[in-house]
Amino acid sequence: MRYYPVFLDLQGTSCLVVGGGQVGERKVKSLLDCGAVVHLVSPELTPYLEEAVRQGKVVPAGSAFAPAQLEGMFLVIGATDDPEVNRQISAEARARNLLCNIVDRPRECNFIVPATVRRGDLTIAVSTGGRSPALAKKIREDLEKRFPDSYNKYLELLGRIREYVLSRGGPQEENQGIFESLVSSALLETLQRGDREGIRQIISQMITPPPSEEEIKPWLEAAIT
Repeated sequence: MRYYPVFLDLQGTSCLVVGGGQVGERKVKSLLDCGAVVHLVSPELTPYLEEAVRQGKVVPAGSAFAPAQLEGMFLVIGATDDPEVNRQISAEARARNLLCNIVDRPRECNFIVPATVRRGDLTIAVSTGGRSPALAKKIREDLEKRFPDSYNKYLELLGRIREYVLSRGGPQEENQGIFESLVSSALLETLQRGDREGIRQIISQMITPPPSEEEIKPWLEAAIT
């Protein structure tokens, strides 16, 4: 396997995007969603990017790429339509041991961006190693149908239950049994129906002694709004 799968914490991290077209816009949006500090290089910008710069959400870094723009960056994305500029970005980034992605040019990257499905904290990534982005897109679309938006609330509920169970200080094997029983139960389907009482019953059956009504109440309010 050529690529090592990894999820990066980019919160507060400086990242450079070179290219202000539609592709660059998508890259900027995805980085902002992850809390990155995005620096942008481009002679022209989409309306969205112009507004993002105006509001201070994106840091303008110039109209043309220059190696000095890479100083202090953790990650760089080349999204221009100029092959020579893209090659220069790749070479300069690699010389500095930076993470570098050149859109649609896997050989000039040291990482590639997978197709992703996001449901809150749930992220499912699909990669074909750069061989067929179209197939990765198709699989992503299939996964979007398989994992609807309700998985966001479902994961939130599981996370709250996990925190509660771990706080009790029980044996690891017992805790693991509870977690596995919950994900094998009808909890998801019950949540999707909006059945608060059903959720409460499942939780109470899985955890001994069961949490109190007051402890469960905020979990239900967060799961069903």
